[in-house]
Amino acid sequence: MKKIILATILFLVPAISLAAGLVPCGGQGEPICELCHFFVLFDNVIRFLLNNIVFPLAILMIAIGGFMYIFAYVGPSLVLPGGGKGGPALLNQAKKLITAVIIGLVITFAAWIIVNTFFMIIGVASWTGLESGWFKIECNP
Repeated sequence: MKKIILATILFLVPAISLAAGLVPCGGQGEPICELCHFFVLFDNVIRFLLNNIVFPLAILMIAIGGFMYIFAYVGPSLVLPGGGKGGPALLNQAKKLITAVIIGLVITFAAWIIVNTFFMIIGVASWTGLESGWFKIECNP
């Protein structure tokens, strides 16, 4: 029953919002949607995920890892969900969590830096007309 309610909400919320703000086309006083606007939608979704989901979640997970790290020393007699005691096991979990979050952020930033550097080396701005940057998608009206 819970799955049906969740699926209904997930299908109705986009229909209600009509993608307001995600794609600058199709509405009153806006141009007709074209293929370029699909890429604008994709860019807006990625920016939303990075700015509103990934970074706040990364900060939260680092804070949780920090609390786990502190509680590994404060309460070594705590019982963990896996059945083990706190202390060394909790310390290892905290280290793994913090390391995984940092590696994920490094991969995210490194991917953007590598792509940007590659495009700068081949001079994509000079022969494509993307002087404002390859990461800015603009559709011509």
